[in-house]
Amino acid sequence: MQPIQERIVAINAEQSARYVADEAARHRYWAKHPTFFACIKCMDGRVLFPSMTKTPIGIVKPFRAIGGKFEIWWPSFLGRVRHWMERAVSIGSRSFIFVTYHFSVSDTHLGCAGWKYDTASARAHAERLQKEIAYVFGEQVTAVVAGVETDRDVLILHGAQGDISGETLIGKTAEEIRTAIFAVFPTMDPQAITDLVPFLKGNAERVAELTKDQRNLEEKGHNERIVAIGQGFDWLAQENLALIINDADPNLADSVRVAGSLIQKNLAAAAAGDDASLFTCIPYREPGMDYRQAVARAKGLKKFAERVVAEAYPELMASGRVHSMAAVMWEPNKKIEVVEA
Repeated sequence: MQPIQERIVAINAEQSARYVADEAARHRYWAKHPTFFACIKCMDGRVLFPSMTKTPIGIVKPFRAIGGKFEIWWPSFLGRVRHWMERAVSIGSRSFIFVTYHFSVSDTHLGCAGWKYDTASARAHAERLQKEIAYVFGEQVTAVVAGVETDRDVLILHGAQGDISGETLIGKTAEEIRTAIFAVFPTMDPQAITDLVPFLKGNAERVAELTKDQRNLEEKGHNERIVAIGQGFDWLAQENLALIINDADPNLADSVRVAGSLIQKNLAAAAAGDDASLFTCIPYREPGMDYRQAVARAKGLKKFAERVVAEAYPELMASGRVHSMAAVMWEPNKKIEVVEA
């Protein structure tokens, strides 16, 4: 196994153990904040909710695609969102979705490559998708458009009465933040407002940290080494390490090609031995997708990704610096098993 793959396995072992250890804490959190949260976002490794908002891993359900370019009519995407919401309904909880786009204020070309750095188009898509989610799922879900400024991890929520962001809430108490959210979202469900407070309070603390100790240019840009394709990557919670692509995307090859272009650029400036990985993972649990189905999908995705990258960037694949690995993940404890490397 190559060093980059060993790193993936080591991260998973650490995070899986932490996930199991924090199970009781998550249940206490959900007892206090029962709203289910999800996030539609880009595959970009810099858009990472646990670090941006200082919330526990596993609290926010991620849906990732290049540029966050999901379409409500995609059958697999629609089915997964519906299944996630049905879990919330089954225990009497509501659902909240951050529909995100991202950008950089220091350099346009440190923004979203998936949108060719066109922030206006990225936001317009997020606004359209938010309206479509609200139409399809009705009052069960609160969908909010959110901008992410990646230089300082600023989370900006766009409401009917203006915007609210972690930057504007630095030093505020939880009650002050709750009041500020209500001012921007006067019709939002009161429980959702209460449950949103920890995200914005954590983001305010994160922005304050990165304002005091600013990132350098290299840290602000892409520095990923992993193209992660499939599902169940919320444990891969290290900033700027992985480009994560949900396999619900019917244009999956396009996302893999863009990810490959970023990996090629990153490796060109990296020292020899600093390699990259195509990593596929499929979760399984009973009832639901069984082990054999997960293995077949993970292996198939790996072959698919290898073919797409080899066709688009033959020199990159021929360099020997990109290593492939397929894994399945037991959903209850987030533990992966490598099935092909």
